[in-house]
Amino acid sequence: MNQTKQTNLFALIFFVFFIVSGQLLYLIPIMREIPYVWFTGIVQIVYCIIPMIGYFIWTKKNPKEVFRLYPLGWKNLLLIIAFGFTIQPLMRFLSFFTSMFFPNVAQEIADSLEGTGFIGTLISMAVLPAFLEELSLRGVFLSGYRRLGTWKAVFCTALLFGLLHMNPQQFPYAFFAGLFFCFLVERTGSIWASIIPHFIINATNVIAMFLPITEEVTEMELPANTVILLYTGVGAFLSLPFLGLILFAFLKNNPVSNPYARKNGTAERFLSIPIFCVFGLFLIFGILPYIQYLF
Repeated sequence: MNQTKQTNLFALIFFVFFIVSGQLLYLIPIMREIPYVWFTGIVQIVYCIIPMIGYFIWTKKNPKEVFRLYPLGWKNLLLIIAFGFTIQPLMRFLSFFTSMFFPNVAQEIADSLEGTGFIGTLISMAVLPAFLEELSLRGVFLSGYRRLGTWKAVFCTALLFGLLHMNPQQFPYAFFAGLFFCFLVERTGSIWASIIPHFIINATNVIAMFLPITEEVTEMELPANTVILLYTGVGAFLSLPFLGLILFAFLKNNPVSNPYARKNGTAERFLSIPIFCVFGLFLIFGILPYIQYLF
């Protein structure tokens, strides 16, 4: 079995774990007694860690090389931090646009955590996703798809990252962010290039939840969706020059990408039965439950 087929099979197993782990853990009586914020954290650990352990036992690969656990350097660190803040207006615009058609699942999860402590929420919504999802996606998946060629590997990994969110509202901005995360990791050769901005994005949203002004905003009469869309669109547009400058400096600091070049006779295919099964899971669990909102 070639490397891409291995990764595709892992993708199917990973998605199945993502879908069923919460339901299975909830069958354990003690799990029903713990606060929901900690339950969600445990679910994330289970659906990420168990498949990854199985993957390394099966493939016998070096985790350090797969995860690219290498330092960034201080210049890249500063640029990555700046990127994590500058990309948010664009993601906010995409998120609000899709929320005009489908429920905002991330907001619903945040609402369900209302009343929980800041530390627990930060760990569950920012720390764990940043580490576990990046080690899985920009670690195992991106490394596993390298024989497709660098840019196909980036696209396929970002696509699976979007699909993993299992709803049409989050898919566009998750796919968009996933492309950037993969690119940053490929250029720097370090998984920290995606873990850090992922954490910054999620942590910013968590901090916003706990700001005193949040309650006042929720009690205000909000303007029409078209007006909010315009505001977020303007914010995204104004952020583009700053984002462009950061990416320009990043490319200047990382001029050599060392892309993987396929050799003759080593062509591998992304589309296969496990990937079609992943598409089917997304259709069943990520699209059909929300199809009513289109009518």
